[in-house]
Amino acid sequence: MYFDRETFGVDRLVVGSPIVTGGDSMPSHGRARPIEAVVAEFPMSDDAKARLIAFFKHPKDYLAGKSKSEKIAYLKKISYRDYLRKDAGLGDEAVKFFDGGTKGLLAMGPDIVPALEALGSEYPGFTGLGLKDQIDTAFDEPYIYHFPDGNASIARLLVRSLIPGVAPGHTMDDVLLAEFDYTQLDRGGAPLRLRLNSTAVTVANARAKGGPVDIGYVRSGELHRVQARQCVLACYNMMIPHIMPELPDAQKQALALGVKLPLVYINVAVRNWHAFRNLGVNEIYSPHGYFSNIKLDYPVSLGGYRCPRDPGEPILLHMEHMPLTPNQGLSNAEQFRLGRLVLLNTPFEEFENRITDQLDRMLGPGGFQSARDIAAITVNRWPHGYSYDANTLFDPDTSGPPPYEIGRKRCGNVTIANCDAGWNSYTHEAIDQAWRAVNELKTA
Repeated sequence: MYFDRETFGVDRLVVGSPIVTGGDSMPSHGRARPIEAVVAEFPMSDDAKARLIAFFKHPKDYLAGKSKSEKIAYLKKISYRDYLRKDAGLGDEAVKFFDGGTKGLLAMGPDIVPALEALGSEYPGFTGLGLKDQIDTAFDEPYIYHFPDGNASIARLLVRSLIPGVAPGHTMDDVLLAEFDYTQLDRGGAPLRLRLNSTAVTVANARAKGGPVDIGYVRSGELHRVQARQCVLACYNMMIPHIMPELPDAQKQALALGVKLPLVYINVAVRNWHAFRNLGVNEIYSPHGYFSNIKLDYPVSLGGYRCPRDPGEPILLHMEHMPLTPNQGLSNAEQFRLGRLVLLNTPFEEFENRITDQLDRMLGPGGFQSARDIAAITVNRWPHGYSYDANTLFDPDTSGPPPYEIGRKRCGNVTIANCDAGWNSYTHEAIDQAWRAVNELKTA
């Protein structure tokens, strides 16, 4: 846990902090410290420390007297932050400890996360409520399971299965380091062609029923046109009304509700990780730091790729920043839109200065020096990042199908996929929606 001086009056790194970052937290294999010893180092008042110790050491049913259905209904309509502050009794000071906890996994602050969603994502504060069946079963497996290059390997596996000549190999173990021959992607006469750097700008069904779909796309500054018997739009769903104006108004309105969540993922290549070893940490959570989560790359070796094992070896640091405007009464969508404006106006130099400043202040006591130890920085800013997810704090209660089902409805020979079509950012959702969309066309 890193406390920043701007918020807490002092820069302080506390080792052995209780896990507050939900289902993406990695279990620690180090020696556990008593919660009293950990919280004693927090730069907070004695009252706030006492509340936090009681919260972690003696969890209770903070909604005692309510039935299970009443608890669920209540948690849908109160933010996680207000639940912690009011119902769990943390008060205004101690609750600050949790202000960055939901950002890494959900890309939202606890002021706009429904308490029920926090429960489902394994955030603390609910063990005494008797609602264990509300926890998402996806978190039964550790969050470490991933390809070293993220979802890139999934895309590479899909492309190689469709166009075998693009790369050697046949398994997930050999795809990571496989060299791709991009000239094989778009060959004339091939049964499948994948055209890169081509942005669809217009899609329209033919006027005659059963006719082809007209598709216009821009490549290298020029407009091109192709026709297809059928089409799947798996792009950012909120843009579809702009490129396919024939959609019914109700469908356009449903698609417009998918306001994406902005986020920034940063990779910092460091020449060694002695400072982490010296401090005894592998992941650092900062409730009010510019970067809420900083962690060493997960130790995943695959095929010919070997992860770093020795602190003297280079490694990647993963850092997360969510451009939010919390605790000012703004809705989720309002914060997402403001976040895009912030990202648009933030130069790389600002990120670079924030990165070096926070790393030096956090890791300096372990011997870290950014000017010496950082080899490279990559800032991945996604103004349209995570797909929108249903939010019971702000979405109106309505009967009938949810907006994403209305939005993805087939129109003529065009159907809609992408994880946006299920309001869920995970890869499996994108796969499920692709399967659904293709099967819709197969029944034509």
